[in-house]
Amino acid sequence: MSIKASYTRNLQYLHLTNIASISLPTDLWFPSTERVKPQIGSQYSLGAFRNFADNTWETSVEVYYKNMLNQIEYEDGYVPGSSLNDNLDNSLVFGKGWAYGAEFFVKKALGKTTGWVGYTLSWTQRQFKDINNGEPYFARYDRRHDIQFILTHEFSPKWTVSAVWVYSTGNALTLQTGRYIYDGNIVNEFGPRNAFRMVPYHRMDLSVNWTAKKTEKFTSAWNLSIYNVYSRQNPYFIYFAAEGDITQGQVKLSARQVSLFPIIPAITWNFSF
Repeated sequence: MSIKASYTRNLQYLHLTNIASISLPTDLWFPSTERVKPQIGSQYSLGAFRNFADNTWETSVEVYYKNMLNQIEYEDGYVPGSSLNDNLDNSLVFGKGWAYGAEFFVKKALGKTTGWVGYTLSWTQRQFKDINNGEPYFARYDRRHDIQFILTHEFSPKWTVSAVWVYSTGNALTLQTGRYIYDGNIVNEFGPRNAFRMVPYHRMDLSVNWTAKKTEKFTSAWNLSIYNVYSRQNPYFIYFAAEGDITQGQVKLSARQVSLFPIIPAITWNFSF
């Protein structure tokens, strides 16, 4: 058994920014400039680790807290292309963030059946005086729950079967609450920053591996795998479809989800010589 504690301080000169009003993965890496200061992160962690049954089982529990300074976000109402005649960093606002949580881990390392399960409970928040009326809000990639389960069983030296199941809380989004016309232009009105959640992401993968007879000069193995076994329609992004005539005050907005990668089988032949 062991107890471990750590403190880490990092300076990062690249920032990851996203547009809150678009659920597409439109993240951009933004370098530090005269106006955009490097991120500063300080993280504290404490963990307990213990093995059981002659190291057959490995377990751990860790807690952490991270403080982040010089965070950046696009200002409220920013849309792609609105800064074409200006420096992009003039569309940014600056604030701070913090994250904390606990991680639980159990692993079976020995025997014909091996695998592990990990669970993370976490909170990630941001606060900007120019966003959300200065009130803290959850970051886009805040994950309340994150679970990973991996299991492998060896039936013989030639045959092994594996299963993977993952689950995570959906992304936080800023959604439209309405539209109106002002001075001849259509204006979108948005709700509180990142106040909506996509549905959770989860899927299961299965695979069977068969290793052929080895020779001194050649080895090979066949693998049959199935990605997303139960064909979960996990959300990729959400967009709004408008119906009606806004000039007549008769417009209905409906949110629609786009998903990728249903069930996908694959056969792979690996060889070396």
